[in-house]
Amino acid sequence: MEKANIKSYDTSPKIRYAWVDYAKFFSIFLVVSYHIPHRADGYVGELLSLLRMPAFFMIAGFLFNTNKFHSLSYFLKHRSIQLLIPYISFFTFFYISWLLFGRDWIGGNELDIPLWKPLMEFAYGTPVTIIAPYWFICCLFSMQIIYYLLIRQFPKPIVIIIVSICPLLHCIPWTSYLPWNLSAALLYIPFYAFSNMNKDFIQSLTSKHILGAIIAFCITLVCIRYGNYNNMIFKNIQIVICGLLVMPIYTIFIKAFSHLKIDKAVSFIGKNTIIILALQNYIIGCFKLYFKSIIEYGGYATNIILTLLTIIICCLPIKLINSYVPFLVGRGPYFEKKLNKTKT
Repeated sequence: MEKANIKSYDTSPKIRYAWVDYAKFFSIFLVVSYHIPHRADGYVGELLSLLRMPAFFMIAGFLFNTNKFHSLSYFLKHRSIQLLIPYISFFTFFYISWLLFGRDWIGGNELDIPLWKPLMEFAYGTPVTIIAPYWFICCLFSMQIIYYLLIRQFPKPIVIIIVSICPLLHCIPWTSYLPWNLSAALLYIPFYAFSNMNKDFIQSLTSKHILGAIIAFCITLVCIRYGNYNNMIFKNIQIVICGLLVMPIYTIFIKAFSHLKIDKAVSFIGKNTIIILALQNYIIGCFKLYFKSIIEYGGYATNIILTLLTIIICCLPIKLINSYVPFLVGRGPYFEKKLNKTKT
């Protein structure tokens, strides 16, 4: 029995899918919107929760090419540059800012927090005080290591079985204390694995498959209505199954939307979601501090407007970072040279 997806080392150029940039754009929009008051609730809120983080992990799985990494050491080096360099850079910047501005920056009241606590959170991969959204970066890093080791060591059917069991392991109470968001990685790894193992299926989804996608979507609505949220095991199973069922119609929608002629703007946002993740909470904090009355009495329309405004505001620092200090996010000639040197 052959091991899953194992081929010779792949040196072919990276394929870029236009619709993936749109998927990234919508995913970061949902993430930012979630952190702003008056987010959607009810059926809509439940559906968006099935898309918000699962969609990000599915995109990452779709883009992941195992054969690009000829060794574990090169894989770890590559992922460290792409994920850990931004993690270290933005944590350092905001931690120093947190210290210099008296630990009550952007209207917060954190004077009782010991100076060492954010450092411990950083080392543990749960930087909730300084840069909370980067739990995703730590979770993705852990998830990619798990998945890489699995597909390098086991046949595809065994990998599928192990990945399917992982959300059940997430139900074990002590897993919540694991470092680097390994607990969340156990819950969300089925999305990553499904997308990586079914690239052809995802790529082939078009409006021709809309009937099947609608049926899957209706099943999801029924599960949301009658799901058992009190039992952790059933809840996790429902998250995975419903998340996978809603993905076809979401993918078809994204691909249809990608025909609009806004590729340049969407691609710019899609390529820089890791920067937006880092900046969003501080921008939203400014909104809450200086536009309190607008946020307090606004509704979901206010949420959408502020979400778009947050993303637009991020564009300037994105341009500055990419132009002058790309090394902060693991980009630029220095890191390219390091990776190319390791390849050879």
